[in-house]
Amino acid sequence: MSKYIFTLALIAFLGCKEESLSPDTLLQQMQEVYTQIEDHIETSCDSSDQCVATAIGVKPCGGPTKFIIHSNATDQTKLDELVADYNELNKQYNEATKAGSDCSVVTAPAVECVSGNCQEAETR
Repeated sequence: MSKYIFTLALIAFLGCKEESLSPDTLLQQMQEVYTQIEDHIETSCDSSDQCVATAIGVKPCGGPTKFIIHSNATDQTKLDELVADYNELNKQYNEATKAGSDCSVVTAPAVECVSGNCQEAETR
């Protein structure tokens, strides 16, 4: 009887195991979430102090892959949720493809308000 219960428990446990998604599926899901991010962010501004850069992406050796520039009119809580979803998919994609990285550190860009929109500040 105990072997029977153990076998049922093992089958139930293995049946609940998450199935790995293919790299193509992960990439497609990343693109879908990124589109949601682009649709969500606001870039309009009146001054440069309203502009923000939010890290996104996961390099295989750590750190973000880039920064998204937006205004503080963006719902940051919702953006953080979308970025977390994107980052999790990116992490899974890196693992599935055994991705490598240059391990360079990507730093937040200087941002400014130009013609009513937040953008990366021009270097002079």
